[in-house]
Amino acid sequence: MSIDRISGKEVKEMVREGAKKRMSFAFCLDASKDPLLMIQPGKKPETLKTPMKNAGGGPPMAWGTYVVRSGDMEMICESAPQRMVSELKKFFKRNPAKVNVLFYDDGGNLLDSLKPEASGGQVTEEDASDISATGIDAKAIAPLKRRLKRIQPRIGLAPGPLELKLKRALAKSVSLINDGRLQEAETMIVVIERAVARIGADREDEAKSMKRGQREMDQRSLGAQVKRAQSLQANVARAPGKVRDRLGRALHVAARHLKRRDLDSARDAMDKIEKALTALV
Repeated sequence: MSIDRISGKEVKEMVREGAKKRMSFAFCLDASKDPLLMIQPGKKPETLKTPMKNAGGGPPMAWGTYVVRSGDMEMICESAPQRMVSELKKFFKRNPAKVNVLFYDDGGNLLDSLKPEASGGQVTEEDASDISATGIDAKAIAPLKRRLKRIQPRIGLAPGPLELKLKRALAKSVSLINDGRLQEAETMIVVIERAVARIGADREDEAKSMKRGQREMDQRSLGAQVKRAQSLQANVARAPGKVRDRLGRALHVAARHLKRRDLDSARDAMDKIEKALTALV
């Protein structure tokens, strides 16, 4: 497994490698207090400790893995002395990576962040008011927008690094909604709600947030299934006599499932109706 020592001039190469696959890294200062950074493919950063020592490095030392995606280099620090995280941040400031660098601990908590010069060093501040999803059913978006508006002011109550992380997640949710990727946005919003509830910055605890989120998700799914049933009803009406009667009864069964909010049974019933209609073509 090849080990590369990264100088300031080679940071771009480091980013390119991280965009291909997850890489291990280790960082410390050498005897002259100069930065020493090494990378290798794979997920065993602790194996870099020996070559780092052989190259003149010593404790304290930070190591972990990194990957580059969506314009961010995410560095997961399995060993994260605060001094070394600060020194690593300085290293990237002196040698711009042209991507944002996010430093996490191995529990997924954001420790620090490097703001890329290209974006003026500012965190994206998109919020619920920036939702502009054209061509998408407004009724499908409304519950998601309402939930974002509810949690948006509470994000400001989170402690520093977590506030930054949640603001990024909120901006990502807005982008997903605008792209029509509502299910992914729903998942992101649930993550934010749970985090806000967990730090006690919400009037709801985590269990209540999850229950309410699930209820709104089911409601949105129910609306989609009702529309599906209405579309099937028009097609069933055009079927020949005996088949029309049989499929009509099946559609009534699906409607009863929907009324009871048993979405799985309703989907199964409508799948069978669609299959029967397809066989008539």
